[in-house]
Amino acid sequence: MENGHPITEGSKDQHSNAGETPSGHWLLRHSWLWLLMVSILLSLTVPFVLGGFKQFEELNRLTWWAAGLLTMLTLFSWVFNSLRTWLLMSALGQKIGFIEAALTTISAEFAGVATPSAVGMPATYTFLFHNLGLTLGEAIGLVGVIVLTDLTYFGTIMSLAALVQVLQGTGLDSLRLVEVILVVIVGGTLVLGVLILNFRRIYHLVSRQMGKTSWLAGHRYRLARGTVNFLKSVRTLRKMSWLQLIALYVITVGFWLPRYLLLYVILQLVGVNISFSYLLLVQGVLNLGGQVVPMPGGGGAVGAGYAAFLSPYLAREPLAFTLIVWRTYTFYWYLIVGGPIFLYKTGHAAHNLLSRKK
Repeated sequence: MENGHPITEGSKDQHSNAGETPSGHWLLRHSWLWLLMVSILLSLTVPFVLGGFKQFEELNRLTWWAAGLLTMLTLFSWVFNSLRTWLLMSALGQKIGFIEAALTTISAEFAGVATPSAVGMPATYTFLFHNLGLTLGEAIGLVGVIVLTDLTYFGTIMSLAALVQVLQGTGLDSLRLVEVILVVIVGGTLVLGVLILNFRRIYHLVSRQMGKTSWLAGHRYRLARGTVNFLKSVRTLRKMSWLQLIALYVITVGFWLPRYLLLYVILQLVGVNISFSYLLLVQGVLNLGGQVVPMPGGGGAVGAGYAAFLSPYLAREPLAFTLIVWRTYTFYWYLIVGGPIFLYKTGHAAHNLLSRKK
């Protein structure tokens, strides 16, 4: 890089390892557990603030067939996400079985909801992809492809939902939500387009400016590594045929839509019929909020946002009931069901990696 100081992965690792101590690891592990516990407590607090114990009187609405349908939608979402993992691994010439892809995907999704801002998801994907035979660079690039396909889904489906809301001539509050979504989508698309078309120029400009500021100069290796990861993900996509890319997009839609259908089904249990396009936009915003808030699963912020968007349509007790059922299948499910799979899969992968080094 500049000033005669090249930025390499080795120098980064030495720098990061120098500051790591046993006490630091202990604090990291325990602070993460405390954050997760606080996040769960906050998530449970919001429904109680809204409906108190009266929300449990609504539980008779959750019949066995309704619970089975919600469970099936969640499983369908996992199936499609696992298919995406299987397809991407196949595109890189790494043949794995569907069960292996499913265990990898479920483990990564658990790590996503169990860590602040979902930082554990890309780390778990990278670790498990590397264990399955990919190089570290290929694994990081594959994680980038997963992120890009998710962004493509949100850019298209959310835009379509926003267009439907505009054509329906909904209320002022809904139109404000549409405006926010469109600004985010259009702005994000423009930024991504400019970044891809002028990548090298922007990279060198940002790097030079960071080098002029003392407190930013030390972070230039992160910019360099992020640049490499971005290029690897783009190259991975370029290796895929048009048929594979179309299949990848369809599978990504199949992964997200069942998850977003959950709320529509849950609202039917309390006899409330809200436009599915509006619910798509609401869940898109709540999902983004869960990624931004530095608490596992979004903490109480997701519940508060849910209440803000849906309180015009629901009384307090049904609102609390639908919130706790929705969070059960979009948060607690991934902790309870995904946790044991995560421990099994990552433990097995760690054992394999240690065995190779001996």
